[in-house]
This record gives sequence, C-alpha cells and structure tokens, in this order.
Amino acid sequence: MNTTRRSLLAAAAALPACASGPPPADVPAGPLPAPTVRIGDRWRYRLVEQLRDEWLDEPTWEVVGTGSELRLTVTGRRDGPPQQERYSQAWSVLEETLYGVRHAYENAVPLVPAGVQSGFSAMTTTSWTEPGAPKRRRWSQQLWARRWESVQVPAGRFDCLRIERVIAQEVPDTFRLNSTRTDTLWYAPRVHRWVQRELRGTYVSAGGSRENPPEGEQGIEDRLRWQLTAYLPASAPR
Repeated sequence: MNTTRRSLLAAAAALPACASGPPPADVPAGPLPAPTVRIGDRWRYRLVEQLRDEWLDEPTWEVVGTGSELRLTVTGRRDGPPQQERYSQAWSVLEETLYGVRHAYENAVPLVPAGVQSGFSAMTTTSWTEPGAPKRRRWSQQLWARRWESVQVPAGRFDCLRIERVIAQEVPDTFRLNSTRTDTLWYAPRVHRWVQRELRGTYVSAGGSRENPPEGEQGIEDRLRWQLTAYLPASAPR
C-alpha cells in the first residue's frame, strides 16, 4: 500500500462511523438522479469558523454557463472581486475557490459522483495548480457516501446524503508537509447541491515559519463550516 493511500485511510479512521441508511420517501431508491442545474440558479452560503463560532463571509454562487462546462460565478465575498468556478458536470469540479487559494485540477474531481448512493466509495488521483503558478502539485482523495441525514441550516431542513472526502495534497507552503484535509458535504436533491459543508485539516510542520508550529509537530488548520442561507432557482425573481 503506498504512502498516500495509507495517509488517506488513517485520516478516514478518525471520522465518525456511520451506518448506511435508506433515502427519504421523496427520493428514489438506488443511485441518485443527476442534478438539474440551469443558468441563473443561485445558492448563498454562510461561512463560519467552528471553533470560535465566528462569522466569516456570505457569498453567492450563480450558474452562468451550462455548455461543454458548467460555470459558476462567486460574488459577495468580503476579500475580493467575483471569481469563477468550472465543473465538467454537476458536481465534478475542474476549478474551485473554496480552499482560499484557487485550485485548477488536471482532471475533474468528483464531489457528488454521478449515480452516487449510500455505500459508494472511490479514490481519485490528479494534480492541481493555482493561477499564475505553473507548478503542478499532487492531489489524492478517498470518497465515501455514508448515509442519509436530516440537516437543519439557515435555509431550512433538508434530507441529505452525507459524503465524506479525505484529501492528501501537496500545498504551496513549503513549511507544511503531509497536508491532509477532511471535506464533508451534505448533498440535498431538493436544491441540487450541498446545503452544508465542513472543512478541517492537519499538516506536519517543516519549521521556519511564524505561522507553523515547531518542526516535526502537527499543525491544525481552521475548522470551517458552510451552510446554505438561500436557494434561488432560475425562475425566482431577483
């Protein structure tokens, strides 16, 4: 077993154990139907740092293209102008903004795989770059579709399929080694996207940076939670 896979499986062992559950009554049994995504669909999310319970941001994602690629514009962020995200389909990402530094992947990375159902698992390996930086960096993820859960967010209560990803990646900060991130999302068929998403990560410090712990010690990233505050389909008035 290679080092990356051992790292992914070790991180997964720390996740809560979840038994598979049946889908809600209004969702067909078996694989999920493909999301219906149209130009003009909008999702607004609140971003909170969990440990401090601190509000950080509340941007909106809007579908602006559905041709050979699905394209979304992210607006309303506190820290900058609108940004673009690209997907090969809903929801397999080619370029995203959720991790601070924009990630552009060599191959599409599945967030909600086509036809997913509880009990599904898959591993994906690719590479990524950030805009203006030609170096390609390693990226691997192990994905599990766990179970159906009822989730309360500011936009309401939704029946969701909980999908967990454990990600091992090479990061731009040379003082951070063995960077591992857990990305858990709750996908709600009713809004054709996730209504909640939680991010947490760890790394081993190589030392030499004020932002990192002493060399060889484990560092912990912020624990972030995104929650849906509004879903506005294309037919909704602006």
